[in-house]
Amino acid sequence: MMHCPLCRHAAHARSSRYLSENTKERYHQCTNVNCGHTFVTMEAVTRSIMVPGKTEPVEEQRSDKSNTLSV
Repeated sequence: MMHCPLCRHAAHARSSRYLSENTKERYHQCTNVNCGHTFVTMEAVTRSIMVPGKTEPVEEQRSDKSNTLSV
């Protein structure tokens, strides 16, 4: 959540798109009905705090609908 740069109320992200592997453009809209400002922010990876020694791929989760309960 970002604050609106005009009125400082909460602004919610409405959509986003990747511009590169480490950069995302995010579209926000102010929740203040008297403002309604729509603006764009950029989110980027700037540095790593901890890098794992070895990364293992994770098994894909299967959605097994036979275990769901009927109401």
